[in-house]
Amino acid sequence: MNRVLLGCTALMVLTLAGCSSSTATKGPKPDQPYEDAMDTGKSVYEIGQASQAEAQYRTAMDRALMRDDAAGIHEAGFNLATVLLAQDQPRKALQSLSTTEAALSLRNFSDTSDLAVIRAAALYRLHDTVFASQAVDRALQSSDMGIRERALYLSGLIAADLRQDTVLDRRVNDLAGFHTTSATVDQQELTARLNLLRRQPELAYSGALSVVKSRRDALDYRGMRRALTLAADAAEAAGHLPQATALRQEEQISKQVAVKQAGENGGAAGDAPAPGSVPAKVTVQVHGTPADQSGLGAGD
Repeated sequence: MNRVLLGCTALMVLTLAGCSSSTATKGPKPDQPYEDAMDTGKSVYEIGQASQAEAQYRTAMDRALMRDDAAGIHEAGFNLATVLLAQDQPRKALQSLSTTEAALSLRNFSDTSDLAVIRAAALYRLHDTVFASQAVDRALQSSDMGIRERALYLSGLIAADLRQDTVLDRRVNDLAGFHTTSATVDQQELTARLNLLRRQPELAYSGALSVVKSRRDALDYRGMRRALTLAADAAEAAGHLPQATALRQEEQISKQVAVKQAGENGGAAGDAPAPGSVPAKVTVQVHGTPADQSGLGAGD
């Protein structure tokens, strides 16, 4: 089955886990239309065609429901909600998650911590930190290290918004136990937020600029823009007003171009994922700032 892991597993990054299709001579015969829809959805998502990926995952979900395949419903449901969030449609993502979770509950499928982290990201983007925190807490119980990494990062973003420096500090330390590039950058971002919260704007400024470069190098332009906003906030707090103004202008220009390109492509504003970042189960990164309240698959 084609399953792209949230960065975690990667972006969770968001960074992601690979896919596998059984070629064993024994076992259930695969549903080829389901497999084709999942494969095509992944392929078009990788080149930034989120709306086309959505259509493919809806097809895959229909096939999984017709087959009464709980695992297939889970995979297709995860990808569909992720793609909806990538298109900056958090409410639709939540509706899709509710439908998927109801179908899984009917079939006694309980391992849905990955769905919880998407729910948390969607709620976070909608400024609902209370329910986002509850969803994050459930995701933090996951045995999947990728899911836990994403949940820790999102938990840190929520803590920064709520100015809970003790919790934020704990999340920074928690992320030190993950030895992936994405986790390292996430930790750097949370550290910059912690420094800004603790009135150390110079440290926050330099740290945020480092995150800007890392996000840019990873082709994560949404994350780059959020880091630019964070750097601008830190520069302003440090009294570097010209730098703050320039950083905000850079962020706005990048955002305007992203919106323009999305309009030309007939989709929602967004950026294509980094090459190779979504090998199987489609997932997007949990990147966001207190300013835009965004999270997993965050929009601008």
